[in-house]
Amino acid sequence: MPLALVEIGPRKVLAEVPQSAAQRYQGLGGRKSLASGRGMLFFFYQGGPRTMCMRGMNFALDFIWLRAGRVSEISHRVPPAGAKLTINPLGRADLVLEVPAGWARDNGVRPGQAVTITPLGKDFPGSLKARLVMESHESR
Repeated sequence: MPLALVEIGPRKVLAEVPQSAAQRYQGLGGRKSLASGRGMLFFFYQGGPRTMCMRGMNFALDFIWLRAGRVSEISHRVPPAGAKLTINPLGRADLVLEVPAGWARDNGVRPGQAVTITPLGKDFPGSLKARLVMESHESR
């Protein structure tokens, strides 16, 4: 899976970026844990739902919703309640960063903070790189 470096203030997260429908469906499900400083970054597509669930999860997560290069809101300590629990942003979001539960609070992440996303490696899709450029311009 391609990787991206997500910077929120001085904090950094190395995030996997799922590409295929199967990768997006699986997400972090089935894993035993997620180390601090690691995460998964989901891009939303035009007209697509901004809904996440905890299918197959074994641990709680923080969902950091992103819009136009900024943190738009945070869903703290979402429990591993399966597909029955859906998580939606209250406002608009273009991406969501999933990190271990408590990471956002422990690292002082708050709505309004600027976010920088740097694609890593040659396998990061060009279409997503273009979206990151557009979002960085929107945040200005």
